[in-house]
Amino acid sequence: MASRQQPRGTVLEVQYEDFVPKSDWKDQPETTLFTIDLPGFTKEQIKVMYVHASKMIRVTGERPLAGQRWSRFNKVFTVPHNCLANKIHGSFNNNTLTITMPKETITKMPNLPETSETVADKVEKLQEKRLLEESIRKEKEVEAEKKKKLLEEKEGILRKLQEQAKANEMAEARKLEEEATAKEMAEARRLQEEAKAKEKAEARKLLLAAAAKEKAEARKLQEAAAAKEKAEARRLQEEAKVKEIAEARKLQEAVAKERAEARRLQEEVKAKEKVLEEAALERKSMDESVRKEKILMPEERKLPELDYTDSTPGSRTTKPLSRGASEAVKSAEEKLSYLVVKEKKSGNGIMEKISGREITSEEKKLMVNVGVAALVIFALGAYVS
Repeated sequence: MASRQQPRGTVLEVQYEDFVPKSDWKDQPETTLFTIDLPGFTKEQIKVMYVHASKMIRVTGERPLAGQRWSRFNKVFTVPHNCLANKIHGSFNNNTLTITMPKETITKMPNLPETSETVADKVEKLQEKRLLEESIRKEKEVEAEKKKKLLEEKEGILRKLQEQAKANEMAEARKLEEEATAKEMAEARRLQEEAKAKEKAEARKLLLAAAAKEKAEARKLQEAAAAKEKAEARRLQEEAKVKEIAEARKLQEAVAKERAEARRLQEEVKAKEKVLEEAALERKSMDESVRKEKILMPEERKLPELDYTDSTPGSRTTKPLSRGASEAVKSAEEKLSYLVVKEKKSGNGIMEKISGREITSEEKKLMVNVGVAALVIFALGAYVS
């Protein structure tokens, strides 16, 4: 079965499929039968036409299929010579077209004169011919009417198909337009999402780079600060160490100086104690000599009296001295008594304080005053003697 397309003149293209039906000849004594199997066809869709010039019968038909496809066939066969063309007739039952072609039963005798029966036969044949022509004309008219009606149906179907095709085309165009719009929107959304994702990735990358740079900078600053702090601490330690060494050296020098001072004070105290002892001995001898002179000398030669207390324990005598000498002696005795009382309260002697480096500036001044007082007493003793 071959398919043929209609020329592209209309919006819709009707496709024709050529159908080759099965056919069969059956020869009977009085008739010849020709059958054609036409499944799916109706009686109105089939046309049978006899061509006198060529003594052939043409059978055609068309029927619509699904969509824009049509099925058609065209069957042509020759009528046997012994068949009566004017008595050919057909029938369509059970999808089978049967064409019946009666055979001639009277044989003609040659070279016989014409009789009245022959004329009658001729008249009858003429009438049959006229009737056949009339039937053929009617058939042609019916066929033309059917053809016109079929053409109208075909045009209606074509118009309907065109409208349907136009509607389908519009729907398809709308669908394609919607699909293109949706595709464009999806593509734009995808591009936007890709751009947004790219921007986010770039921003994240920049943030990570900035954070890494800040961390590196902070680490660098921390390391620099730590190095600076270490250097500063090392410098401060070295300065403190130098300062401590200088301070220790200074303290050592101060200690050595204090020791020398204490040694000097000890020597001075020893010298002053020795001077005091000598002064006490001198004063004792002077008191003895004064007592002796008092016994020997008259009352007029007595000096102005001044209370003078002997330093020896248990003895107190009074000798007349000058007022200045008496005040100096009293001051020296008060200072000596203050020093003695202070030593008794503290429980430490002056030598222990000097050796333990516990002597104060006041005590130093007091020792100097005692030494001066001892010298004064010694000078007075010398003066009196």
